[in-house]
Amino acid sequence: MSLAYLDESKVPKYSVKQAAELTGLTLNQVRLWERRYHLVSPQRADNGYRLYTQEDLDILRYALYETQRGVSIQVIAERVQEQRDEILSQTQKIRRVPLPQRLLSNEVNYPHNFEHMIEAIRGGDPLRFERYLVEAQAGHTFAESLQSVDLPVLAKIGDMTMNGSINIAGSHLASAVIRRRILSHVQNLGIPRSMNPVILACAPNDYHELGLLCCLMELTQRLIPTLYLGSNVPATEIQHYAPKIKPTAVLLSVIAPMANEEAELYCADLKAQLLPHYPVAAGGYEAEKRQELFEAHGVQVFKSVNDIMGWSAIFR
Repeated sequence: MSLAYLDESKVPKYSVKQAAELTGLTLNQVRLWERRYHLVSPQRADNGYRLYTQEDLDILRYALYETQRGVSIQVIAERVQEQRDEILSQTQKIRRVPLPQRLLSNEVNYPHNFEHMIEAIRGGDPLRFERYLVEAQAGHTFAESLQSVDLPVLAKIGDMTMNGSINIAGSHLASAVIRRRILSHVQNLGIPRSMNPVILACAPNDYHELGLLCCLMELTQRLIPTLYLGSNVPATEIQHYAPKIKPTAVLLSVIAPMANEEAELYCADLKAQLLPHYPVAAGGYEAEKRQELFEAHGVQVFKSVNDIMGWSAIFR
């Protein structure tokens, strides 16, 4: 075959150290994600060392970005197995566009007491972990602290879970503390009673609540009443509450992957159960990936909390 037609993105040429430096991962993460989750399959040089292609780097960057959005590495690995070509096509379009700095855990200035937070997590002490979070937030509003302290700390703990320096239970403990803090803050803000609420829920078999919780907090701070139903909520269960409270709108988090038939049935349920009566919108990886399907059934798809805050259905 002529070298003129060689695809450079498929040429194995990066060492594991270069792969780590170019993707923002640690050496342990690259090795772990390869060995345990089979995200990439590097070739071997004559001396036995691993060599990674540009496509391998694109997949690793994609996985890092998604974990920092709250998606589990197991879910990401399944996506890569099923949709590798589609993911590569998307990542190659934005390869030279840097990720937002606040999502890159290795570039964040962590609180001075971060190591104490990690000790508390490792020791199974959620109260001490929360005290250190509060200490790090001094002088900032809760919303500012969520972006500058809680979420970066959670992203770093996710990284440490991937490389084995914190166990999964510790990561879940930290997530639970931050989840409870957001819900407690929302409760303290008070809930206006003069308007119909916005319902917020995750799709069936979807347990990724963090983005939805951030949306909940943003709405509450703008004095928009809400009803938060949480993770794994079928459309029929939302319909159970909807006639009683007559929501202004319904917001859904759809992050976990769905099979084609499952996605079709879910959209059909939304159309039959909710859309005749209420505006419905969705956000998250799977909603964005299936935007055409969702919008064909009347469900609006948003890409960020800021986009949702401009939705006319809520702010009428």
